[in-house]
Amino acid sequence: MRELPILELGDAPYERGLDHGRAMRDHIREVSNVYLARFALGGIDQVAAEREGEAWMQFMREDNPEYFSEMEGIAAGADIALRDIVLLNARYEVTYSIFSQETRAARALEPDGCTCFGLMPETTASSHTILGQNWDWLAGLAGRTFVARVRRREKPDFIGYAEAGIVGCKNAVNEHGIGLCVNGLVTAEDGKHRYRKPLHVRCRELIDAARFDLALLPFLQTDRVCSANILVGQAEGEIINLELTPDAANYLFPRDGIIVHANHMVHPRSLPSQLERIAPNTLYRDIRVERGLRRRAGTIDAAAIREVMSDHYSYPAAVCRHEDPELPAARRMITVACIALDLDARVLSATGGQPCKRDLVAYPLYPERGSSVRAQTEEAIA
Repeated sequence: MRELPILELGDAPYERGLDHGRAMRDHIREVSNVYLARFALGGIDQVAAEREGEAWMQFMREDNPEYFSEMEGIAAGADIALRDIVLLNARYEVTYSIFSQETRAARALEPDGCTCFGLMPETTASSHTILGQNWDWLAGLAGRTFVARVRRREKPDFIGYAEAGIVGCKNAVNEHGIGLCVNGLVTAEDGKHRYRKPLHVRCRELIDAARFDLALLPFLQTDRVCSANILVGQAEGEIINLELTPDAANYLFPRDGIIVHANHMVHPRSLPSQLERIAPNTLYRDIRVERGLRRRAGTIDAAAIREVMSDHYSYPAAVCRHEDPELPAARRMITVACIALDLDARVLSATGGQPCKRDLVAYPLYPERGSSVRAQTEEAIA
């Protein structure tokens, strides 16, 4: 068992960021270096990256002042230039614009290859609604992530999994049982819009919502720089998968209580998918996860999730991803974590590494098991 660092963060955005920056200072610098190296592979050198950070600063300051204030706190706490923290928080838009160019050139540089799943109550041992995924990304990020437990007065409390230096959690559940998981997608249209609300800002705005309809708005209300797949759910059994391109959205729903998505387009009306040109493993990862979950339908618990997400078919480019020694170190990918969100219990469970090696550790939003609306239910995923 390997537990992740957990940060207890409060109500004020700047103070949250300050605590984050101080606690994760060295990790933030390392994460920044990992992304600068990846940007350089795509033709964005450090000078160009700094210009990009400055441009995103101007956009994000006006787009979401509260999010921007939290980034300012991180920069101050970690003693890092604000533009570098801003660039981290826009890293999805920067990297996926690069990926779109690389897929058109069919270069063998893969983006993050997540496999996500959603489980309706009739399929789980606890009768809870569960979302989850393997997050496959750069090996250099291993050990540089954390769990944030955030208590707020004006907006919902939440617990989320994040990279050091990034405000918006890609995986989180809030006090209203609303949660999300994120997969990367690539289409030829990615990068057509220069500056739009970044994905990680949208993730935070989704988790700020107290109602399911309001949770969907941040991803649907405005157009986007890049394509993305967003799996959104709420306790008591509601799950919608948003397959997004820069200008369009299509929707997928669980079939017989289960939905699984990898990194290629599935909806028949979506734009042609590009990622499989450089990462054909996306075409079998979702099938293998869905098959494994359906075999266990009605009894799915933490052990079953870990077993399914530890699948090594076509190793190392498997559901449970391992480093390919034939690739340069800067390009190697692994499953950085397996994450599961019990939306009814308000519990995030995560592995500190590949699920084949690490157990899922449960991080409840309310470990004190508070009363009434904020009470944890008796059964959690782990």
